[in-house]
Amino acid sequence: MKKNFKKALQNAFEPPMPLRKNEFLKTIPQPKTSMISFMLTQAEYLPKHVWWSSTLIVCIALFGAYFLKNDVLGIVSTVIPFAAVSVITENIRSDIYMMSELEMAAQFSLKSVVLARMGILGVLHLILLLFLIPLSSFYNVASVLQTGLYLLVPYLLTITIGLWVTRKVRVIESMYVCIGISACISGINFFVQTIFPIVYEEKYLLNWILILIILIILSIRELKKDIRQTEELIWNLL
Repeated sequence: MKKNFKKALQNAFEPPMPLRKNEFLKTIPQPKTSMISFMLTQAEYLPKHVWWSSTLIVCIALFGAYFLKNDVLGIVSTVIPFAAVSVITENIRSDIYMMSELEMAAQFSLKSVVLARMGILGVLHLILLLFLIPLSSFYNVASVLQTGLYLLVPYLLTITIGLWVTRKVRVIESMYVCIGISACISGINFFVQTIFPIVYEEKYLLNWILILIILIILSIRELKKDIRQTEELIWNLL
């Protein structure tokens, strides 16, 4: 009796099939945003510490070039891991402030937003490196190629380990762990420069190139895993 009553109510109050649904949806204006406009919008949402950290590194490099000259490469290669931290923290910022679900409901997917932010930071850091590499090479016996290797290796090492950590450790803790990792890499870099300066000689150039290639492959691999994890999160929330 109860089942029959429920069925009767369902039949009585069943909403009619929508008419001309597709035509109605087409009449709703859809705001169009170009890729350039989207990237510029995301750039506005980058936190101030990202810009300040890059500015601080430039100031340190200029200070070293003016007062310390020959030591500027060692100084810049020691502080460059802290620039890499901004890429990692920006990658998990939505999770830190618990905005992931809200951004998933936005016009652009969370994956697009994260990739856009990291792309902007990549361009910013590329410009930063294009300034730092010639500056450091000018006041050092190392060539431009060697200088680029000495800066890119600690930078990519920080990003690779940081991306791995953000997938394995809880969000809030991972941010502090990544800052600690950058500090450790910076300290190790300073230690190697002081105790084992021989590794920076030209005869070890191929070793540095090999390490850089390995780090590029690993960082791309970790980035793909991070994107895949984001897609799985979106799927689980559907």
